[in-house]
Amino acid sequence: MAAASTEDGRRTEAGGRGDHRDALLAGLVALALFGLFVTVQWARLPSFDGKVALSTAHAIAEGRLHLLPSEDPTKHHFPYSHYGIGMPLVLLPLYLLQRALHVAPYLLESLASPLLLAPTGALLYLAGRELRWSRRLSLAGALVFGALTQALQISQEAWSEPGVALAVALVVLGMLRWRTGRASGPWLVGSGLGVGLLFRSDSALLVGAALLLLPAFVPWRRLLSERRAWLGLVLPVLPVLAWTAWYSLRRDGSLVPAVYGSFTTPLPTGFYGLVLSPGKGLFAYNPFLLLAIPGAVALWRRDRAATALLVGLMLDRALLYARWSDWAGGVSWGPRFLMPAVGPFALLAVYGVSRIPRLHLALRVPAVAVVVALTVAGGVVAVASVWVNYGSSERWVTEIPSQAAARRHAYVHTFRDSAIAYNLRHLDGDIRPWPLVHFSGGPDPIGILALATAVLAAVAAWVLARPDPAPREPRSPTPTPAEGEALERA
Repeated sequence: MAAASTEDGRRTEAGGRGDHRDALLAGLVALALFGLFVTVQWARLPSFDGKVALSTAHAIAEGRLHLLPSEDPTKHHFPYSHYGIGMPLVLLPLYLLQRALHVAPYLLESLASPLLLAPTGALLYLAGRELRWSRRLSLAGALVFGALTQALQISQEAWSEPGVALAVALVVLGMLRWRTGRASGPWLVGSGLGVGLLFRSDSALLVGAALLLLPAFVPWRRLLSERRAWLGLVLPVLPVLAWTAWYSLRRDGSLVPAVYGSFTTPLPTGFYGLVLSPGKGLFAYNPFLLLAIPGAVALWRRDRAATALLVGLMLDRALLYARWSDWAGGVSWGPRFLMPAVGPFALLAVYGVSRIPRLHLALRVPAVAVVVALTVAGGVVAVASVWVNYGSSERWVTEIPSQAAARRHAYVHTFRDSAIAYNLRHLDGDIRPWPLVHFSGGPDPIGILALATAVLAAVAAWVLARPDPAPREPRSPTPTPAEGEALERA
């Protein structure tokens, strides 16, 4: 069986026991992240988008697709929702189970995003392994995604972005596996395109852009000769396209989904706001991902195709939504529209950290200090994101109508008046009741179990991911006295 080298210099079998161990570790990653996301749940779905998705799920449970006037007072989604059907389909079984068990409202429905984000972390771990990274490096990328990015906060909502994040991870893993000739590669890519389209119709463009890089992963001659691979790519997408066309025809009178909103923001304004703005930018809300920049430079020298894929999935989102009339994503935590691509950037960030031991000693110490500072900053932002409702800062912006315009500008373009700063100012315990539902009035069994699961699964994964011991050279047998005399005479 062929062997492949990893980033820590070890050798691992390309299949067999190595695959089984990685599957186990991927499962532990999903379990750890799911436990973490359950720990921080609010068991509420306060956003407008989440309420529309939930109303659509309730409508499906009653045998209809259209919304009633009471389910959308704004009439923006009447009679049919303009959002993808993906999130309502995830919410539907949770709602039915919640109703059957007679548990509190939203308690199970709020698990929709965790059920999407936890396997996303597992796929990111497997993607790291396909890049021939060590198990611990791949594990670090997956855990950073769940704990130090916007993924933690968005796990409390029912937006479409967690589903698109899962789609992005499927496409990344599929492209990497297709390159190595694994049969699952094209099926994963096709599944990722289908899943993305179910959650957001613009995924056909943003996630599908990865196919432009396919020739860099698989030579044209192979692409043209592998007919089964094309079946794997196309078959998962066809039923989703059929559904999308049928639903769009009922809703918009066209086989192509209508575009709501407009692209009126100047590109430099929106791009700066999404990526660099201290009040709403990617790196303000995901400070650890700054390390993706040196990580991308380092990986480019080793694997240009993979680097282009990981960076491109973020760049195309930033360029498209920079022109969107509401590029900031409405009432949301951070640059909501960039969230689906923070997973690939988490992989680049931990790869950048892994290059530190190769630096000159004079650069190594400040580099470690930067990593520690960004980790602490990321942890602080993550805590602030789940401790205080992001909508509270938005209400502060609009509470005095005469100051709303000035406050909105400061809210988006300065850190002092950003949602992060607002939440940090309100970490003083004045919030009543305690926002985390499983720790309000004291920890309940679910909260204790979820937190213990998160910690124990992460620790178990880290221990199991330890490098394999280097194989020992076989010792030569000790010669007998007669053999020693013969060797001396020779």
